[in-house]
Parts: sequence; structure tokens; C-alpha cells
Amino acid sequence: MTIDTPALHLCIATGQNLANLIPALQCGAREVWVLQTPDMRARAGFLCDALKARGITVQRIDFADDDVTTLHAQAAGIAERLDGRAVTINLTGGTKLMTLALTDTLAADLSTNDAAKQPHLVYTDTRHHRLDWLRPNPRADVMADVLRINDILLAQGYRRQPASGGAEAAEWQRAAEERKSLTRKLGGEAEKLARFFGPLNALAHRALNEPRGPWQPEQELDFTPGAANAELLRAAQAAGLLRWDEQTQVVFRDRGAAQYLGGGWVEEFAGLKISGMRPADWAPRLRIESTDGRTPNELDAAVVHGNRLLLVECKAAAARDNDVADWIYKASQLARNVGGQMARPLLLSARAIHEPHRQRAKEYGVDVLAAAELATLPDYLRRWMAD
Repeated sequence: MTIDTPALHLCIATGQNLANLIPALQCGAREVWVLQTPDMRARAGFLCDALKARGITVQRIDFADDDVTTLHAQAAGIAERLDGRAVTINLTGGTKLMTLALTDTLAADLSTNDAAKQPHLVYTDTRHHRLDWLRPNPRADVMADVLRINDILLAQGYRRQPASGGAEAAEWQRAAEERKSLTRKLGGEAEKLARFFGPLNALAHRALNEPRGPWQPEQELDFTPGAANAELLRAAQAAGLLRWDEQTQVVFRDRGAAQYLGGGWVEEFAGLKISGMRPADWAPRLRIESTDGRTPNELDAAVVHGNRLLLVECKAAAARDNDVADWIYKASQLARNVGGQMARPLLLSARAIHEPHRQRAKEYGVDVLAAAELATLPDYLRRWMAD
């Protein structure tokens, strides 16, 4: 990790705020000046929110990008404001003309024979996970694992909703821990149980009588389950989630049990496998909203490792073609909005996802694990974390 760079950082607000945030955190910046063009004022505000949350002092500076003459004049003005202070200049954001203004005018004006006050020029290469230093000592530093979920959310203009991660999340994790053996069975045997998921989902939803109907725990199957399906019901009964008469009657313990068996187990399976991989940061059932308080969303799971975000979307019900296409599109858009260019969406489905939809998912940059592939989630996570 770089430790000898100036504590004052200067950067240009950009659509990819993480490229400015990572060097500031990795290099221990104590103050950051953010140059904002008229088009980037909102993005500059998001970056400042993320920096302030880490205890870093920020200053926003208007930086018009009308023409090259204006750019060079502004760069010269910033050199005067610095008044001899050592500075790290991040060249990742902005246009080529803006970058040239910072290197040809600002860095030139700041050049000095005093090695301790030489400007340091850095470029963030997110593709290769490194910081490339152009001056004064050309080198490449491995990018440190500095980002956590809150950093990425704030930098992208989002935040956790106040209740997210509180008592409700703690209760969910407690319940998930109690029935983890059953969850492993459901995920590990998803291919064998695939045809039973439909009737089980339907049974659970009738019990819940969604969206607002009365609770009806006693339900009847249209057939008597056998083999693997019977084993599942016995395991659910041993876990205290339901009673089964070995024929067609099923009595759910409570709404939580019905929600779990109706598809909630996929989220718990994901959480179980994610926690076992020990990523830098992760959260289940994360409720977020944009910083203006609009566009709320719930993320089934969010994982951060190596400064990248993995958004996990979990599905258990059968769906029509239009529904699957909608899942894929929404997962792609949400990952891009919430995590930027380094984010990746993953769709987990208890049911099979057929080839046309897999091709669509590939086009949208969405990874898919469905049915029997659920058991390979740890391998997927291992590859993603190492990438």
C-alpha cells in the first residue's frame, strides 16, 4: 500500500466515482478537493458523501469545461490556491482536455526541487486492479481492498434505509442459522426436488393468502408425495416448520415457515454460502434508497470483495418468459446503478432457466445459477472473489 503520498488529493468528478474514492482511501487522504463540471455536480455530491462518511474533509470546486483556454486558466488558479501544498492529483476522471490541463498547467506550476512537495500523479486502473503512478516515481501499486458496502452505495448515490440491518435482519439471520441443515438440503438437491417446488410454493402462498388475506395454515396437496419429496417434508417437520400427515395434509407452523418453504430458502442458501466464503463485506436482505429518498429497492444479498460489488437476486417460483426477461433486465440495471462498472449481478433460481434466457442474461452481463447449479454457488463465489 502507498504510504508516502500527499494527504491532500485533487480529483475530477466523474460518472465512475469509485475510481476517485479508492486511491483516497488507499493512500490515507485526509482532505480531497473535487473538481466539478456543471454536468457532474450531482456525481460530485455522491463522492463527497462517501468521503465524509470516512472522516475525510472535502471541498467542491467548480471547474468549467468550456474550452482549453478556460481549463488552463482554472488549473493555474488552483495552483495558486494550493500555495505550495503537496498534492496527489488523480487523473482518472474528466475529458482528455481536462487531464491535459491538470498535467500541463497545474502539475507544471507545482513542480519544485523540494522532493517532499512534488505533485504525485495517479491513474486508477479498475480493470487490472492497480494504481498507476506517473510522477514523481513511476510505478504500479496493487489496489488495496478498501471499499465496503456503504462506501459503494454512497458513491453511487444510494444509502441503506434506516431499518436495514437492524433487529429484523438479526432475527432473519437467527432463523436462518436454526434451519441451515434444511437449507443445505434444499439447495444441494434442487435438481431432484425441482418438480416439487411448484406444488410446495403454491401450498405456501395459499396458506399466506397473499397479499392480505387471512392466515390459513392447514393446506392440502393434490397428491401424496413420495421419495425425495417425502424426505423433504419429513425434514421440514423435524425442523419444526410444519406438520405432515404422511398423506396430503400439510400444516405450516406460522407465516415465517410458509414464506421460507415458499421460496425464502433460496435467499438463506445464498447467505449461508456467502458467509462461508468470508468476503470483505456482505449483507442479506439489504433495503436501500437513493439519497434523495426515492427509488427504494431490496437487495436479496450484496457482497463486496476486491472493491467490487456482487448483487444477488434469488427466485424460487416458476415464471413466464416475460417474467424471466424482466428479472434479467432489472438485475442488470440495478447492478449498474448501485455498483458502477465493477458490479456484477447474479441470478439464483430454484427452477431451471432455459437457453434463450441464458443467452439474454449473457448479453446483459448477468450470471445465472439455476436448479442443480445452485450447489456450485461456493465455486462461483470463489472464482468471483479471485478475479
